[in-house]
Amino acid sequence: MVGGSDSDGEERLTTFKALVVSHANAIAEDLERGKRYKSPSWARSRSEREDHRRTRRESSEPTVIADFDRIQTGAQLRFVSAAAAARPGALVLSDFYDREVPFKQRYGDVIATMLAARAEANGRVLLSGAEGGVIAGSLEQAGRELLSAGFPRFAEKAFGDAADIHARFKNARAEDRCEYLKLGAHRKTYPWWRPMRFIWALSRWFFGYGYKPMRLLLWIALVIAAFVVYLLHLPRDPGNTRGDAFFMAVQNFVNPMGLGDVKSISGKWESALEVETYVGDILRNIFFVLLIRRWFRL
Repeated sequence: MVGGSDSDGEERLTTFKALVVSHANAIAEDLERGKRYKSPSWARSRSEREDHRRTRRESSEPTVIADFDRIQTGAQLRFVSAAAAARPGALVLSDFYDREVPFKQRYGDVIATMLAARAEANGRVLLSGAEGGVIAGSLEQAGRELLSAGFPRFAEKAFGDAADIHARFKNARAEDRCEYLKLGAHRKTYPWWRPMRFIWALSRWFFGYGYKPMRLLLWIALVIAAFVVYLLHLPRDPGNTRGDAFFMAVQNFVNPMGLGDVKSISGKWESALEVETYVGDILRNIFFVLLIRRWFRL
């Protein structure tokens, strides 16, 4: 009875693995076709141009990822029954994480990793933290490869799945790393001329999408340095030294000066210090909010 159950389980797993390979090759083929037809067609005949546009639309990444989601849902349901007799304490789909399975298509291995990882992570009743780390690590690597290959939507999904697994096992640092990579992939889903891509780029440069607040501290230092240089070149009343101007520029960023303080050096500094005050308030508040979130995981 037990032997028969184990034999049936192995047979179902073998069938499931073959299904993953088949689906991964099909999805990878669509991705490769979409990449070839991504550029506009320079064909002379109208029918050739229409065929090119239709193929490009049917093989675009959003269309392929919709098919992937449908296949992934079905694969997860099939894995539940296929892994019912699997031996506990071992990853039954580790072949896909180690990239030991050969594929016909170029990106078949990373697509299969995504299918297998999601199915096993959500289809296993008991999954240890070490096993979850292996699955999440394979997803993160797949996301990096997909992003470098020019498939940001698939990379975003891979990073998101990896972050969910890390969150399940309370690995906050790895979760933040995958969330940062996920937002970086999301930024690249926008064409370079779209304003949203520029906004996401600003978020990345200034504070790492909220996951790297120390990056904002560097920008704060640069802003203070810029105001120091500017105020040192402004005219000041006789008797006030450059050290007074330096102190005023630095202190005003943290604690805004009053009109009396400004007029003691030069009345011409009012507009510059007012701008520095508002900039300082905005940057300081953003920095402390992000820092608190980083430290306390709010």
